Amino acid sequence: MLPRSFLLLLTAALATSSSGTLGQFPLEAPLSTHFPWIQRLASIGDSYSAGLGAGDRLDFYCSRYAKSYPNILHASLLGHNKNRTHQFLSCSGQTSTEILETQVPALSDDLDLLTISAGGNDIGLSPILSNCVYQFYMASEDDCKTSIQQAAQRVASKDQLYKNITALIAAAKPRMSPHGIIYVTGYASFFGVDDDTCDGVTWAVWSTVESSKQYLKLELRHALNTLVRAVNSVLGEVVADSGPGVRFVDYDAHIQARRGRYCEAGVAEPAPNRAALAFYEWDTVDHGENARAMRNRTGGDVPRGSFEGDIAERINKTLKKHPEWEFDPEKGFVNKTKAGDVGGEGAVENTIHWLLPDSWKRVFHLRPEGHEVVAGLLVEDLLRNGDGRAEERVEL
Repeated sequence: MLPRSFLLLLTAALATSSSGTLGQFPLEAPLSTHFPWIQRLASIGDSYSAGLGAGDRLDFYCSRYAKSYPNILHASLLGHNKNRTHQFLSCSGQTSTEILETQVPALSDDLDLLTISAGGNDIGLSPILSNCVYQFYMASEDDCKTSIQQAAQRVASKDQLYKNITALIAAAKPRMSPHGIIYVTGYASFFGVDDDTCDGVTWAVWSTVESSKQYLKLELRHALNTLVRAVNSVLGEVVADSGPGVRFVDYDAHIQARRGRYCEAGVAEPAPNRAALAFYEWDTVDHGENARAMRNRTGGDVPRGSFEGDIAERINKTLKKHPEWEFDPEKGFVNKTKAGDVGGEGAVENTIHWLLPDSWKRVFHLRPEGHEVVAGLLVEDLLRNGDGRAEERVEL
């Protein structure tokens, strides 16, 4: 049982962080005595760890953001510690193998706390979202089914997701201090499945010019949720097999309990700014953001290989086939029979031109409130189970 005083402080901090500035939470001083042993913090992983779209952008090529759960931990929930360092290495779009090859070698030694988010890109999250939801490249229903089947096979195979995550954790463990802890964070299912309100909803970007559209039918929502939970199951299994000092944060049920998914019962989608929504939807505008700019500003470049870059490549591929199609901020892509430049390479090496509004760059990623849930659960576990020295673990 956690101390009531801490729970009150944690609740106050999370409430403040939704509208406040990171690093200004009122619990810095009270919590500073809880984790003096955390001197070296590091975070590796994919866009869910980088916090794509949540808060101010801290980095261009890896799309790291200020209201990601790693930064929330460092800037507030772990408490004030002037001696603590944070290696924030997470990078949007990277698979677990790429994380192993590029991020792990950059880690410092003697880490006290390491967070890892990996696996979504291993199974092909971007192709699934493109083929089954947004159809960035005019996918058919068969393309959607194929994407889901291929992803399920990658999850089920011991030689793919399980093997990759096992190798990643094994490579990270030697970087830990004797009492260090590794937290592997999972993913949350995206859709409510309690009614059929969303069955007639399509988020296909080409819906006004292309007759073949995917709809958010109950069967599809169930299939995508099942896939996410299968990934979490494998991650949990790998953590259990990795021995002491490795823990799993499964926040799926917490997002569900707060009605934070798309298509929750009785919700008429699109509802991008619903207060409880934990994920970004097209046209979601967070507190302090300029709604008009987010919806109307297009152009610019995004890093090739990132989540945004993958979307941009699919959009550009389609427009090369249909140069007469253009984007209308109110209607999506429409046929204006106007040929012209369709984007292509970005102005900077390893970038690609972005043609959609900025609000599209972060779809299906956690909003700041979702990151707060992850960070809060991790801190709760630290308080409950302590550091990695088993003899010092105390049930609080």
